[in-house]
Amino acid sequence: MSRPGSGVVMGRRRFLSLGALGAGALGLGAMGTIAGCSSTAASPTPAADLDYILPTDPEVAAAESARAWNGTTAAFALAAGFSTVDLGGRLVDTWTYGGAAVAPELRLKSGDRVNVSVQNGLDAETTLHWHGIRIRNDMDGAAPTTQAPIGAGSSFEYNFIAPDPGTYWYHSHSGLQADRGLFGAMIVEDPNDITGADADAVLVLDDWLDGLGTTPDSVLMALNPAISGGHGGHGGGATTPAEHSEADMSVAQQLVSGGHGSSEPLGGMTQHIAYPLHLINGRPPNDPAVVTAAPGSTLRLRIINAAAETPYRFAVAGHEMTIVATDGYDVEPTPADTIIVGMAQRYDVLVTVKSGTWPVVAKVEGRDGYASTVLRSTDALALANPDVGGNLSELAGRLVIESELRPTESARLETKSPDRDYHIELIQAGDRYVWGMAGADAGKLVMKQGERVRITMKNTSTMWHPMHTHGHTFAVPDYGGLRRDTVNVLPGTELAIEFDADNPGEWMFHCHNAYHFEAGMTANLRYVR
Repeated sequence: MSRPGSGVVMGRRRFLSLGALGAGALGLGAMGTIAGCSSTAASPTPAADLDYILPTDPEVAAAESARAWNGTTAAFALAAGFSTVDLGGRLVDTWTYGGAAVAPELRLKSGDRVNVSVQNGLDAETTLHWHGIRIRNDMDGAAPTTQAPIGAGSSFEYNFIAPDPGTYWYHSHSGLQADRGLFGAMIVEDPNDITGADADAVLVLDDWLDGLGTTPDSVLMALNPAISGGHGGHGGGATTPAEHSEADMSVAQQLVSGGHGSSEPLGGMTQHIAYPLHLINGRPPNDPAVVTAAPGSTLRLRIINAAAETPYRFAVAGHEMTIVATDGYDVEPTPADTIIVGMAQRYDVLVTVKSGTWPVVAKVEGRDGYASTVLRSTDALALANPDVGGNLSELAGRLVIESELRPTESARLETKSPDRDYHIELIQAGDRYVWGMAGADAGKLVMKQGERVRITMKNTSTMWHPMHTHGHTFAVPDYGGLRRDTVNVLPGTELAIEFDADNPGEWMFHCHNAYHFEAGMTANLRYVR
């Protein structure tokens, strides 16, 4: 994956695509060392002399044994396979865990040992990543970095302790498989929860195109024809060139030429793909999965953006929300009418349920399209479900963006000077659909256990990027130390993250726009002895 010492980090697929585009694709400025990009606080050791900690090394097992197990094991079984799912009257062929457009919700308690048996009934390799969990490195599910992929017809057993409460999710980490139905919610309950919620409900937001005349792999080819074969730059591709039919590619071309949208809060262009359908909990607006709660009760909504490429503006008709957590970590309770949820981000909000039936809307940020469901109080009649489209008045109300949130005292990282201070650039190759991380530090993101690490990201591209670290939750100093595992870096801005190196191994660090990731925006964080 990443190559220590390289000025630009790229996956195998991106290397091939650059070859197809020509040596000048990135331009001299991007390919070379970027001026002003300092390395670590202490000069890094030459890559050839580093003693890396691998996923199978004893330090990984030692870190896991230090996590407090509460004596309970939460056991689950998931089977990846081919399914036909009903999306509000549209029957589509896709890939799922369990036959629905969203996988089963896995619910457990913090400190539980998690045992998940995964059977691969696909004709492609796959893996399963536990997004946001401070997991042992060899269970992270990111092939080939932390494990060999699960072969077709094979199985794998994930076994780890889930140490931290919060709203998390799981998804395939192979190619573009998660832009099918291979994802679901993972809720780690807090036995010491102090939010005062009487009940909670999970809302998984998703953009959908698979089986609606095209596939994710065909769409990637439409974005970048140099990426051929659909084999997945990170494993698990589904198709061969012959299977990218003329009809598939025609629909794919329409989806990527339908305008890009624009959002002031996200700094400009929002996305490249005009998704034909948007879902909440695997259901479209004309067939909602209704949420019910007692009138007057405090309902905790756990909002997960599982979309591949779509940011959503979220609101509940007739209700003020109180934001209480981001990416599993508590924030100071903050009232809002609406929020923007980037890909892979999670928000926990409280609402005091009013009597009646209320639309719940996730509007595509910056362009047409929406997902919706219904909140109904238990005393309301089960009449026709209202569908107001993307015109909910609350969506134009008081918007709270992530930079305005602050962590609770218990969620703060201790203030420390960084032991490692890295600088990278988030880049695009001109106007081509090739993305990457550049600069002298891009291929040298190493650390030792116990160190404080700071990474400053400078976004020189014209798009925002939801940047995600595996195995670690970071603080955002510019946001008062807000804790996240996925943060939105806007175009033309710099943003720093800090985290403690407390989870040894080798970890991916990448953009969670699935298509940017596949087209090259990924690096590795590596522990050394």
